[in-house]
Amino acid sequence: MDMSGRLGGYQRGGGARRDVDEFGRERRSRPHNRKPYERPSRGRGGRGGHGGNQGSGSMVDESNDLESRLSSLIIKVGDKNAPTLQNNLEALSVVLEKDFSKHEITVLRTFRQCVLELPWKAPVYSTLAGLLNAKNSDTGAKVITLMHEVLRMSLAAGQWGSVKVLMRFFALQVETKTISAATLLEMIDAFLQPAAGKMTAQGSCFMFIAMSTLLWAGRALRENGPDELEARLLAVEQFVQAYTEANAGNTLTTVLHDAPPKGVNILENLLATMRAVADGGWKIDAICAPHAMFASELAQATQHELPALEMPVDLPAGSYYTPPEFLQLVPHPPEHAVRRFVMQDLIADTITQLEGNRKDCAKYLMQVHGLCAEDVCSVMTTAQNPEDIDPETSLVYEYMVAEVLLGFLMQLPEGRYREMYYTSLAIELRKAEPQIMAMVLETAVENVVARIASMDVECVNRLSNWLAVYISNFGFQWDWAKWEGAADEQEDAPRRRFVQETLLKLVRLSYLDRIKALLPETCLSLIPAKAPTHNFKFTLQAMDGRTREVSVAMGKCLKNKGTADQALEILESHYSQWADVDAETRQTLAREMLTEHVLLLGSKTFSHMLNAIEKFMPALQKFGETAAAKLQIAQVVEDFWRKNTQFMAITIDKLINYRVIDPATVVAMLFDASHVGAWNQFHLWEILRNTVNKVNMRVEQLQARLAAAQAAASAMVADDAAADPAQSGESVEHVESLLEQMKQEQRGVVVLTAGHFVRLLSSGDGCASELDRAWLQGRFKEFMRTYRQQVVDNEAALESQVFTGEASADTRQAFDSTRMLAA
Repeated sequence: MDMSGRLGGYQRGGGARRDVDEFGRERRSRPHNRKPYERPSRGRGGRGGHGGNQGSGSMVDESNDLESRLSSLIIKVGDKNAPTLQNNLEALSVVLEKDFSKHEITVLRTFRQCVLELPWKAPVYSTLAGLLNAKNSDTGAKVITLMHEVLRMSLAAGQWGSVKVLMRFFALQVETKTISAATLLEMIDAFLQPAAGKMTAQGSCFMFIAMSTLLWAGRALRENGPDELEARLLAVEQFVQAYTEANAGNTLTTVLHDAPPKGVNILENLLATMRAVADGGWKIDAICAPHAMFASELAQATQHELPALEMPVDLPAGSYYTPPEFLQLVPHPPEHAVRRFVMQDLIADTITQLEGNRKDCAKYLMQVHGLCAEDVCSVMTTAQNPEDIDPETSLVYEYMVAEVLLGFLMQLPEGRYREMYYTSLAIELRKAEPQIMAMVLETAVENVVARIASMDVECVNRLSNWLAVYISNFGFQWDWAKWEGAADEQEDAPRRRFVQETLLKLVRLSYLDRIKALLPETCLSLIPAKAPTHNFKFTLQAMDGRTREVSVAMGKCLKNKGTADQALEILESHYSQWADVDAETRQTLAREMLTEHVLLLGSKTFSHMLNAIEKFMPALQKFGETAAAKLQIAQVVEDFWRKNTQFMAITIDKLINYRVIDPATVVAMLFDASHVGAWNQFHLWEILRNTVNKVNMRVEQLQARLAAAQAAASAMVADDAAADPAQSGESVEHVESLLEQMKQEQRGVVVLTAGHFVRLLSSGDGCASELDRAWLQGRFKEFMRTYRQQVVDNEAALESQVFTGEASADTRQAFDSTRMLAA
């Protein structure tokens, strides 16, 4: 989102943050007894109030001060469901209507940001807009027109979080009589009509927004157009039923397999909520409805017509909104299902809309319950005895926040934002409420870990990354005793693997001895006995005499800052004397010797590693001219760093950058038969993701270069057909050639990777056990959904080369589900 003009943030890249208040405004000293609109008396300026110029400067300061107060009042109104809410809204509407003509831009800008970034206060701001419209229809028209324009721009940009929030705002405008029911139905139809019959990402996105709008507008539509409401509900039910049937058996986006598969079909959960609300007369009592306090005044308001919405037609499939699954990690009273859904929906919108500023997001998340009635949910942070609150008998607000947060973290097919956002948000929440949120998040995590055997493999990986960074920010303190039993489980058991991988990440973020000191004795077997290090093959004890001569000579050469040519000369002079070994074997031995010593030279730090690879890159490239030679180099790297997987991943990444090895080499190394029985190790798939992402990034970079070259060529033709072509930058033909080569490499990586997955999963010797196969199957699903666009782009090649008659039924099902997911 654009950070300029945000309520709770400052523009990225804007330098050091000034001394600002909680709304991002520069602080000013002000007497505590100043009334909101008390204008300070101003002297004539100058020392002692004499000799100054009481001119335009004073008037500008006064105007700015008033605008700041107006913005503050708009932002803070309705923070709590207090008895004074009605009086506050009435007073604010009077002031805004009075000063609107003088400060129109400030009022509209602040109103816009409040609606977008404080989504749980939509009933408050819809009522405020209704009161402004009732007092002055011209003012109301400007507010509604602005918000409609913001909605139109959000649609065009594919900002679906903002679209959903704005549609809720317009749904509530029917209650305030600012727009008619017919106008809102036309807006809803703009989403329903394109979605009809389309079991695609676009169709589910449009339908989710339409259903969310109907949930909030149902009461007003039932009163003003019951037949029209029933028609839309019928269309919704028909779509959800067709969508459920189309996705039957699709588990690619299911987070927890021991629960109903709502990851793919979240719409079914929303439809059940809508039915429950309809049975209750479409009353949503989770959040207060302040418009009811002004029913008589709003009844006389002028209703405004709005232009028809234009839906985007050129957005890629991956840009549409996928709502997260609301995970139930703690027991909730079933009779409060509707309240829970509404509250978690508002929490989710807050996390989405305030993504740009984690600190303010955490602060506002602690305020979402402010508009609830006392009996809606229990709030541990404000309770006198929080330990007495039982989540089985009442909704607990903090647990709902934790569930939504973890739901976003484990959202499939991919998270809406980077994982680090959800990690940093959890850290800020705990800092804001150290005791309560620490206990809530720990309980939520333990409940997830208890079900980890049924969790999607990628989600296990994400949770491990999230938890390691979270724990590292609080002195590595955790209730380690709860994990003691993990060490007794079998090697590839999901819980043991999760705990072990989390501990290994903690070692990365700290150091081994510190983590050892924190763990109970029974958990020490889950981490290495010694600090991560290299595994250099050519130690003196492990070599025969002539191999020792080569190794010592190479060691001296590299230690004395020898060059790549000198290293090649040493290898040639020594191995050429081995008459009992054929030329191919000598080449293999020399390649291994060189690679081991270059890695040893760079084994101290990442910087040493980069310098060593750069210095001896010509020699490595000379020894890596064939696919088999590249594979040997990659395997040597893996063996050298098998005790330090972080260095392994970084070294392989840099060797790809320098073209010593290629992506196909890495894929072949990862799916080597030596890894059968070790598919549960996270670092293998970290390397695979890095490799495929690098190939995709190169394709995107070349596509951008091609667009720039085409634009430059067109501009040159338009400006002067006789201009010098050398001045136009890259030629279009050259970039097109590079792009085609890169696309071929991308196609090769996708087909090769999918082929290895299918071969191993479809054969009897590709996995060591059922658990081993489950890990590999989970990684296959992760690959297919993550790179679904590349899979679909190369569908013909995959059909003819990979998903043939020999492919197992479950791999074929994953392929079919991937094509549907990418539609």
